[in-house]
Amino acid sequence: MDLNSLAVFAAANRNIKYQTERQKVLAANVANANTPGYLPKDLKRPDFGSDFSTKLKMVLTNEKHLSGVGRGNGGYELYTPKPTTALTIDGNGVVLEDQINAISKSKSEYDRIITLYGKYQTMLNTANTKING
Repeated sequence: MDLNSLAVFAAANRNIKYQTERQKVLAANVANANTPGYLPKDLKRPDFGSDFSTKLKMVLTNEKHLSGVGRGNGGYELYTPKPTTALTIDGNGVVLEDQINAISKSKSEYDRIITLYGKYQTMLNTANTKING
């Protein structure tokens, strides 16, 4: 049985992929903390509660189309949040404390999804054992 055919596993996989891509973006923000003129970026969070199977999915057909979607972000929209603090003298907007906090929240969400995935998998294995045997 393909677990991705079940809605709960498909939603968990989408969320795991999103958190993985978000970690990459946040890591790039930390790596550029001393780059002049660099502003931190983030990924827009998709709606994981809706059924994606009934919606049209965006496809990158030309690198000049669909700005912010496609290559390098796992298909998630990349944006630059409005700075909430003053920029440094060289124009850098990365606040390491904010980035570390965002990384921590993203890791917690990732761990929560992995735990739920494992619990549902165990529940299915238990149910399958009772039925088959």
